[in-house]
Amino acid sequence: MKNYVDFISDAWNEFIKDGRINPEVRNEIAESWRRCKGYKVDPMDGKGNFNYRASEKLKIEENAQLISVARPVMENVYSIVEGSGFAIMLADKDGYIMDIIGDDDIMRMADELNFVKGQLWTENIVGTNAIGTALFLDKPMQTIGAEHYGINQHGWTCSASPIHDEDGNIIGCINMSGKSSSAHSHTLGMVTSAAQLIQKQMALTISNKLMNITFDSICEGMIVLDEKLNIKRVNDRAIEILEVMHKEIVKMNIKQLMNNFNFSEIINGDNISYNNIECDFYINMKRVKCIINAVPMKVTDKVIGIVITFREVQDVHKLVSKVIGYNASYRFQDIITENERMKDIIKFGKKIAKSHSNVLIEGQSGTGKELIAQSIHNYSKRKEGPFVAVNCASIPRELVESELFGYEKGAFTGASKEGHPGKFELANGGTIFLDEIGELPLDIQSKLLRVLDNNKIIRIGGTYEKQLNIRVICATNRDLKEEIKRKNFREDLYYRLNVMSIKTIPLNNRKEDIDVLVKHFVEILNAKSGEQHKKVGKNYLDKLKQYNWPGNVRELRNVVERDYYLSDEDFVSSYDEDTMITIKDKLTSDENELNIIPMQRLEKETIQNALKACEGNIMKVTKYLNISRSTLYRKIKKYNINNK
Repeated sequence: MKNYVDFISDAWNEFIKDGRINPEVRNEIAESWRRCKGYKVDPMDGKGNFNYRASEKLKIEENAQLISVARPVMENVYSIVEGSGFAIMLADKDGYIMDIIGDDDIMRMADELNFVKGQLWTENIVGTNAIGTALFLDKPMQTIGAEHYGINQHGWTCSASPIHDEDGNIIGCINMSGKSSSAHSHTLGMVTSAAQLIQKQMALTISNKLMNITFDSICEGMIVLDEKLNIKRVNDRAIEILEVMHKEIVKMNIKQLMNNFNFSEIINGDNISYNNIECDFYINMKRVKCIINAVPMKVTDKVIGIVITFREVQDVHKLVSKVIGYNASYRFQDIITENERMKDIIKFGKKIAKSHSNVLIEGQSGTGKELIAQSIHNYSKRKEGPFVAVNCASIPRELVESELFGYEKGAFTGASKEGHPGKFELANGGTIFLDEIGELPLDIQSKLLRVLDNNKIIRIGGTYEKQLNIRVICATNRDLKEEIKRKNFREDLYYRLNVMSIKTIPLNNRKEDIDVLVKHFVEILNAKSGEQHKKVGKNYLDKLKQYNWPGNVRELRNVVERDYYLSDEDFVSSYDEDTMITIKDKLTSDENELNIIPMQRLEKETIQNALKACEGNIMKVTKYLNISRSTLYRKIKKYNINNK
């Protein structure tokens, strides 16, 4: 080593004197010397510059986690070299010294060199050195004697290794420094191992911190059990749901908390876990109904614990309602009308929205019964809760009860093993809208009456009554009083539902609304198309007002949409009176119910009929349909119409 110290000293002198570098000098050192010369670092110095000292307190605050992790490693390394004249330093990613441990004699030498906490120790400030050069090259570095660019460091040997985060970014540097006479190649290996240990410990610390943050911030309650079913950990959400102190629950017996849950199946079973099952927690004289998941933790096929996650049933139902669209989108301001009676209905709707009373909405199909129901919900204090719409006529007879009131696991053949909430449970905290209430079977009507009387439900196969906080709005296009006379509808249920009554107005009795409705529909279609901006002509509106609209507003909207897309002019218009009459006939069913024909099918049939009537003459067809030839050819191609 003495020969190398002499050699590098001579090489350094030669470089400082005339700028030549001995080819035997290590490439990393030679390149560093050149950089230092370019930085205009004084080779006759090498001490720390007081102008580049940061606040020790600030650096410690900025790097608190790195220092706390590195300090035990530094102490461990120092315990190995203690008394041999070495000091262990920790620098941050910028090269500022943050921590030092060392023998007294070497610490005094460091003070004289201004090699102290807060000092910047980079190449451009103090010249070639293990810390600065290792950070620049991003690799372990050892500097001995005159390899240091500053002459005041020639009596030193330093070994440094960068410390990285999990993404490979430099977060700091660990260094071991002593007298140059104590230089040994093993020193660099020791420092490199220490850096790797700090990296692993940092990654573990960050991982644990993230896990703890995640554990306490997830929206589900979580309880971790060991193999003996002792409660080892509980997150903040679990404490909130169960309304218990942390110090209390960790002392509790999980089998008493969940006395209807079979833990032995998980502990002794083969890959058994429970997903999305209902389970009750019994705690402090109360029952908390939850949806839980219970998963075993295994090491080499041995169960070492169980992780239980859970949510209150009501929270799960709210989430389900939100995800599958149990919400109301319409408000009273969305009701387009100039009719005074309709305006009175809106005023009345706003008044009853502030109450909790049941509402019965009666009227023809297409007159906006659900629109009014949604508006009442959105104007009420329940607007943040779910709005669950149920079409009673669309549910198969044998499934009505389970759909409305839910069922427990195994309640009947084909039932889900976890059970299933009904629409009333899903609407808890909000509004349930029972459309076509007149179609409910009589036996279900009696059960609905019981629910309305006590605001409680019992699932099929269940014994537990669930309290509801719910508003019921019903709608029908039938005359329920006539249905009562025919014994198709319970009279007591009718009066229970008919606390607040609204009768919608057919479009035929509010034709002054046709103008504003048509213009509103066209504005929506213009916005959807993006490329077109069509207007509505007076002749078109007059023609629409001549029709009696058995399908009401719904029928009007569909006709306007059809005419909008079939019109090639800037004005929306229908083809001719014969076409309108044909369409009207198709739109009208025996019971005055709307039977809308898909627009594209209607357009295709219209073109086919015109081609047939005009014997395939394109010019005649374009005149008959009032469209251009290019439009006609495009639609013939679109619908694959044979014109031969």
